[in-house]
Amino acid sequence: MRPIARGDRGKEVVDIQMRLSGLGYSLGREGADGYFGQQSERAIKGFQQERLLAVDGVVGENTWTELVEAGHVEGDRLLYLRIPNMRGDDVHALQGRLSELGFDSGPEDGIFGALTENALTDFQRNAGLNMDGMVGEATLDHLQRFGKVRSEARELKIPDRMNGYVVRSTLKGLRISLDAAHGGVDAGGTREGGGGAEKEDNLRLTLALAAMLEEEGADVLLVRENDEFLGLYDRVEMANSWRTEIHMCLHHNHHSSPIARGAATYYFSNGRYFAESGKRLGGYLVKALVEQLGRVDLHTHGRNYSCLREIRGLSVMVEPAFITGEKEGLKLLSEEHIKEEARALLTGLRWYVERR
Repeated sequence: MRPIARGDRGKEVVDIQMRLSGLGYSLGREGADGYFGQQSERAIKGFQQERLLAVDGVVGENTWTELVEAGHVEGDRLLYLRIPNMRGDDVHALQGRLSELGFDSGPEDGIFGALTENALTDFQRNAGLNMDGMVGEATLDHLQRFGKVRSEARELKIPDRMNGYVVRSTLKGLRISLDAAHGGVDAGGTREGGGGAEKEDNLRLTLALAAMLEEEGADVLLVRENDEFLGLYDRVEMANSWRTEIHMCLHHNHHSSPIARGAATYYFSNGRYFAESGKRLGGYLVKALVEQLGRVDLHTHGRNYSCLREIRGLSVMVEPAFITGEKEGLKLLSEEHIKEEARALLTGLRWYVERR
């Protein structure tokens, strides 16, 4: 879909407004009038903030997907395994109930996959129900009666079986996909004075890191190898089809203030579940950037971005520096500095797989 932002009009805007209204967001006196004005933008930003998305007030692919899924309420439809997988808040609620009862449905990501079906049939077996792998009235009734009240005040999860690690002890043989964010018509952040775009720095960093990983014996997939535009979910599908073990989405940050600086990483979280492995790897990557390049530590954060939620392996997003920063932005013009960033990320990956 084309991004919908302030000033747009049409049927797509009415659809977005109706969904926001159904979720309890105020559209002001105008209501669902088909014009994406200040009230609609404010409502979308509130929705994005609640769902741990990028709060930009624009309805792009990621926000639209979340908006549709938020409309699926527990008990409104029959849930079961199919291709493509069923998705929505009702699936997320199911996964949470199963987890509370000790049935591991995998990540609580709102996607009804094989792990969720396995946990559901295991529950049905223990409850003496028909083991059909479907959430109908009888199964939902038992889940609701047996389930505990979920605490919304903190994140809940089943600990990863590997205590937050992939089953590797070295980089050799690791299947890792690298995604240079943006590309083509999507430039990302830009330097003042026409000094280049983020998409270029992201690709240079990706190519440098790929070369270093291959020297270590890793098996590398480049999601983007040149200046081309790819949709968010096209990127995800490419990595998943390749059966990646670790997926890294490489960005550089940008801000209106030229003094903004520092390194940050992101891992999957939807407010009630977080990926322990992603949080651990993100911490190692920031640590390496701080120690080797003197970056300000902006920490690692849980987010519900598509590049984190949709990947079936471990996934992190990295922002090693600010392209708009007075000092960091200019350094990125140097090929040697790009290689220094890549070496720091390689160190963080090595620390992670070696469990340091």
